[in-house]
Amino acid sequence: MSARRRAGLQDKWKYVFDSLESIIPVYERGSSMISLFSDREMRSEAVAFAVKRDGLVLDLGSGPGTMAASATRAGGDVVLLDASRKMLGAASGENRVQAVFEHLPFRDSAFEGVIAGFSLRDSMDLVLAVAEVRRVTKAGGRFSFCDLGKPESFGKAVALGFYIRAVVPLIGAVSGGRKGLGFSSLYETYLLTLTNGSLVKLLSGYFSSASITERRLGGSIVVRCVA
Repeated sequence: MSARRRAGLQDKWKYVFDSLESIIPVYERGSSMISLFSDREMRSEAVAFAVKRDGLVLDLGSGPGTMAASATRAGGDVVLLDASRKMLGAASGENRVQAVFEHLPFRDSAFEGVIAGFSLRDSMDLVLAVAEVRRVTKAGGRFSFCDLGKPESFGKAVALGFYIRAVVPLIGAVSGGRKGLGFSSLYETYLLTLTNGSLVKLLSGYFSSASITERRLGGSIVVRCVA
């Protein structure tokens, strides 16, 4: 990524957004296969860190509500937020809000916890999104997410890029036929994703602490932040 380019999808956001909406019927199955079935464990780790019983929790980029369901089981009072009305329509629960990450329609310090499952990478402007997450998180509150990662090692980054570009579309086709081909947009996302080290550095500028656990050569990450 160019040093002059601001972190986030920027002008690629609409393309990725449309691709995600096109794969809603097969989103969960395909995402699980692409993560080599580690998605459930990763979501559980993020929820365990950020969700307190009876605490108000924001699920950022909730999609069809898979992570929100986990947070609810953990005792959280969950608000689902997604830019896609179609994604929210596939989710259950009364507290569903349509909005983008860069302009969260909540008061300051509204949430004790914020979680995100494979969605933060889809921010139009990652810096603004992180700033907004910190704004709505109470002091001492927690933000945790699992996502696609990009390792510092050039060799590992190239290997993961090959997997995403060549193998992910095949997995998408197997999991969802023609609809599953929409997963090919993940490569565009990967190209614009910050390296894991750069991501932690960005988060550390807004949160009192930020740490990362890497899996799959650094291609899968769980991040934990304390406000």
